[in-house]
Amino acid sequence: MLPLRDVNPSHSTPILTWLLIAANVGVFWHYHDPALFEEAIYQLGYIPAEGFSLEKALTSMFMHGGWGHLFFNMWTLWVFGDNVEDALGKVGYALLYVSSGIGAVLTHAALYPFSETPIVGASGAISGVMGAYLVLYPRAEILTWVPPWFLTVFSARFFLVLWFVLQLLQGIADQFVNWIGGAAAGIAFWAHVGGFAVGWMLSRIVGGQTRERLL
Repeated sequence: MLPLRDVNPSHSTPILTWLLIAANVGVFWHYHDPALFEEAIYQLGYIPAEGFSLEKALTSMFMHGGWGHLFFNMWTLWVFGDNVEDALGKVGYALLYVSSGIGAVLTHAALYPFSETPIVGASGAISGVMGAYLVLYPRAEILTWVPPWFLTVFSARFFLVLWFVLQLLQGIADQFVNWIGGAAAGIAFWAHVGGFAVGWMLSRIVGGQTRERLL
């Protein structure tokens, strides 16, 4: 499923969302040359086996594994980020984004503590934005593309809960495959789950008084 747009206009200019998108694109563009890319993945990515590193938890959010990875993450941030930024304000939104990204890598590391494979991408932080959107705008409408050709409109509650359940199920399946010694999927599903949960919880704390006014 790919969210194409939401029917939920924001009331302020989403400057921080624009800056986050620009930063992600800029970092990827800087390192996309094959001569730099693999080394950059290990320099900027979060490697669970190396233990906790706040620096790498932060830098991993701005590096992506390819153009497709970057595009889908930035598109999702564009769809959901402006309204969450509108509701929480710049500071609250920034704290939620960073906290969700850190929570995402910690969740992944807790389940794969000996992994030497770097995890990269803004997916965990953006999952937190999606979790916040669920709390703040559950009745907003999301125009959604269901491959290969199906277009429909879901409520944010339906779309985001379904998305979360799919990440959870895929994470469980990936963990089982890893447990029996098979090849993992290469996608950090548990980072998505952890980031979403952090964003959901934080938005309930910092956005509780704003939520009903903005529905």
